Amino acid sequence: MAIISPHQLPLVLKVDSNPLKFHVLSQLGHPVVLVELAETQMEQVLRSTGDFIARYFPLEERYAFFNTIPLQAEYPVPEDAYWIRTIAWDPATTRIDEIFGAESFLFNIGNISGIQNILTDYHLLLSYRKFSQRILGTEGQWEYVKRTGVPGGDRIRLFPVPKSTYPVIVEYVPTVTEFRSPQARELTYRAVLAQMKMALGSARRKFSGIPAPDGGTITFDGESLYKEGSEEYKEVVEFAVNQGEPLGMYLW
Repeated sequence: MAIISPHQLPLVLKVDSNPLKFHVLSQLGHPVVLVELAETQMEQVLRSTGDFIARYFPLEERYAFFNTIPLQAEYPVPEDAYWIRTIAWDPATTRIDEIFGAESFLFNIGNISGIQNILTDYHLLLSYRKFSQRILGTEGQWEYVKRTGVPGGDRIRLFPVPKSTYPVIVEYVPTVTEFRSPQARELTYRAVLAQMKMALGSARRKFSGIPAPDGGTITFDGESLYKEGSEEYKEVVEFAVNQGEPLGMYLW
């Protein structure tokens, strides 16, 4: 399996990364002390933080809408989409007269006497249609078609192939180009810093007992640094799960 470099990975966080990197390095002591973080490590952490944002900021979801074209199965992905959560469409949408015609036939209610009867039977009809679609394999399904090396070439494929014009609703997570609140920005900085501490600690804890000029030994703070970053990241995730974005007011 080929090794995928960080610049080849999908990135939900499209903001300028230089302020994030400068913040992390300054918090870790740069330029007073040497911080052994490679550019590839920082890029990887930024992508991990992007996944964190997409997962724990639930209000960052968006919706797109389009109508199908008869006998066309593939459609373009929204330009600002990071990943598609779900797609809702019904290849068996019927007209209102067909619905009530089928309703009268299925349930034999004769003359409709009240709105409650209409709503009850309409609900039963929709349940029957949904169940029958599953049995017959005619539910509206979809898949994501990835076209490597083709910018903007990714497609949404619907099946069965639509035979008419139907509405399609796409729920997706967009790329993050700006933060909705100062709290969200601060939370992202904390998440990046915590993961950088874990990355640096993982490297430092591999070295111990290094001979010193005075005859003693030098041991890095890798284990404590990794533990510190892990605990901070857990706190950030817990805070994000409870608050979401936009975040609530801070209480001091």
